[in-house]
Amino acid sequence: MLLFGRFREEDLGRLSHAAEQAACVPRHVESIEEALAWLEEYNEAQGLLCNLDESEQLVVQTRSLARFSRLPVLAIAEPLGDLAFVSAFSWGADDVLPLAPERPLVTRLRALPKQAPPLPQDGRGAALVAEADRTRRAAVARVLRNAGFSVRFAVSPEDAEQFARDPSLSLVVAGTELVREPSATIRAARSEGSDARFILCCPPRALKQERAQLGDLSGVTATDGFASPENVLFVANELLMGARTNGRTSPRVAYGTLVAFRGAGREVDERGFTYNVSANGIYVRTLALPEDDEVWLELCPPAMDRRVRLVGRVAWRRPFGYSETATVPPGFGVQIVDGAQRDLALWKEGYEQLLATVG
Repeated sequence: MLLFGRFREEDLGRLSHAAEQAACVPRHVESIEEALAWLEEYNEAQGLLCNLDESEQLVVQTRSLARFSRLPVLAIAEPLGDLAFVSAFSWGADDVLPLAPERPLVTRLRALPKQAPPLPQDGRGAALVAEADRTRRAAVARVLRNAGFSVRFAVSPEDAEQFARDPSLSLVVAGTELVREPSATIRAARSEGSDARFILCCPPRALKQERAQLGDLSGVTATDGFASPENVLFVANELLMGARTNGRTSPRVAYGTLVAFRGAGREVDERGFTYNVSANGIYVRTLALPEDDEVWLELCPPAMDRRVRLVGRVAWRRPFGYSETATVPPGFGVQIVDGAQRDLALWKEGYEQLLATVG
């Protein structure tokens, strides 16, 4: 286990002790050069544990190499809040946890596979990633590769316009910085035989406008260009499902916020981050999957700063793994089954506001 970043001596001792409890041998380095050299030497490293504020460059460089694209990454953050999760997920972390106590780190390290990950397999066709920001481009590409897509890049408006017309593409993910007239670009691609699904990434405030401008085009949507790269995969899977129904009574919508959760009746909370929500359900992104089937959750509903407490029944769990068919990151889905009347009403109100915003 590679431990990267500058830590106080007592904090480094705590992190090393937690790693040892999870049967990991920690190796601490403070420079990117040392880290890359160590990873090259130990190809079967179990994971990377890093300081949130220092690790973006290292993770982007490492994850851009095929043999390290699935290397588990845990980020240490103080304080632990929405911004920490959003930042860490934007450049590829798999989970975020506090510096203390040791238990959250031990839990997550024990959840990681003990064997080196297999290389991703191409099976879902070719995807074009047209993003101006290098970090975002690399992070989205990694998520799509790990999901079974072969990935190509466009880094200029001219390349984006040209490459998007390739009829061999299955998926196009494009930022509005590079594709400035999305409707015209997509119509031109369709006229040349493209049947690719198009995902337009834009600032949240522009979502409704961009979706309106896409008009009646099929197989196309706009999404938050600042959200976790895994949200792109969520949207892609929804598009690729087409008109197939999934049995839900309300749409799932991408939404991220800090959530505290514990098994019903337990004493200590874990922290995770919501991935998507519906009127009666929440998917929580975390490596610390609850063992109990009933959980207590505390979080802010969409568009609100007041936290609510809800009771959920775990519908399914997805541990950390390396499946190309996985449609969500590691975590668990819950069905909301109880809560104070006021809290349930606030949750429903927040969800409906979110749905109206992105609809």
